[in-house]
Amino acid sequence: MPMRGSPSGRAEVHVVKSAARTLEILEFFDEVRQPANVVTVSEALRYPQSSTAALLRSMVAMGYLQFDAKARTYLPTDRVGLLGSWISPPLFEDGALLRMMRAIHRRTGQLALIAARNGDFAQYIHVMKQPDAVSCHIQIGMKRPIAFSGAGLVLLATTSDGEVKSLVHRLNAYASSDAVRIHLPELLAELAQIRRRGYCVSRSRVVDNFGSIAIRLPAELTSRPLVVGLGGCTNVIEERESELVAIMREEIACHLVRPRGESASLASSSAGRLQTSAA
Repeated sequence: MPMRGSPSGRAEVHVVKSAARTLEILEFFDEVRQPANVVTVSEALRYPQSSTAALLRSMVAMGYLQFDAKARTYLPTDRVGLLGSWISPPLFEDGALLRMMRAIHRRTGQLALIAARNGDFAQYIHVMKQPDAVSCHIQIGMKRPIAFSGAGLVLLATTSDGEVKSLVHRLNAYASSDAVRIHLPELLAELAQIRRRGYCVSRSRVVDNFGSIAIRLPAELTSRPLVVGLGGCTNVIEERESELVAIMREEIACHLVRPRGESASLASSSAGRLQTSAA
């Protein structure tokens, strides 16, 4: 596994170190998906080995990790999997979101990710990839400037032009050079195109010869805008754009979009249970 450094972009704000390290340990296990010992975790996250050992022991004591005394390895418990399952039930309660990501990853052979807005950044909150793929630089928790990445542009497209103008004015005021200043008319035109097409294609914006396709997930399923993305070599994205977009839309519809009749039936069923309980 490549060294992480600080992919989460914590440098721009103050974050309590122990809290950040605890969460990054969980993200590490989500990425490697196998037991790991203290040395492996310490080297991957670049933490002092003594601090890593203390954190892992604390997480075992709280029930979030289990420890295999024979192998000297740690692994998350099912308590971790249950955290947050109550948020946006249509996405998470029965594993629909992860099934959709696996299907997209399997059918396309490309990296699949979910991104959400975090301040002025698009943050990758889940990633599925092949360990040896060209996309190995993308890790869970990474942040990309919201106006300079495909996922970020789709997230920006969910806001009004007035909000975009205010954001650009603020970001440009702190820009360190003309190279990172945002040209507002070009950005607004690009966002208008994304709203018309329903997706964004990004080519070599952040990493040379790496591109992506990003589509917003249905708004009614989540409390905040979420984006599903594909990543791969630019030439693959360009040559297969129509095919990849079609696959993504098919899997979103298959796993996340309920037929109207089914939605009405569920709503009626819920109302009936409430009336019974009230009686």
